[in-house]
Amino acid sequence: MDAVQSPSHSNVDDEVRHSKLAERTIEVPLGPLLVQAADAVEEHAEDAAELDVVAALAMRHTEDATAIAAMTNQLLTRADGLSFGVERIPLCRRGASGVGALTTWERLKSQGPAPDPLGNWSYMRSLAHAVRGMVHSLREHRAAEQPKVFIGRPGLPPLTPTAP
Repeated sequence: MDAVQSPSHSNVDDEVRHSKLAERTIEVPLGPLLVQAADAVEEHAEDAAELDVVAALAMRHTEDATAIAAMTNQLLTRADGLSFGVERIPLCRRGASGVGALTTWERLKSQGPAPDPLGNWSYMRSLAHAVRGMVHSLREHRAAEQPKVFIGRPGLPPLTPTAP
């Protein structure tokens, strides 16, 4: 019977244990960490999309139809994901590459490949160019949004942006 504890005694031990953990707990704001993690994920997706674009544009029209179809499917997936990011950029900051890429993407989604002998290959190449434009637009926007570290002054030492 000594091994069995009363329910009230167990609650007291839990409270003491939790209060000791609370004393050692440090609050950390998650905002900057989440932004860094999101940027890393976005950059990885952009890098992967860029590799697909290079591979697609290197494919010749004589490639096997299944290889062209597989690359088209991969580019459709990339374009679908990247288009959400480009659409989130305000229109006034989107730039010509972003506007053009989204216009091309909407046209390609609605029309599909042409029924001619090079239709699938041309469709894949058009998708690759749209994806490249989306990647360029996202990177351009991210670079413009990053704060500048120093302000250069000819003949004088540089200033930080927060300097008076």
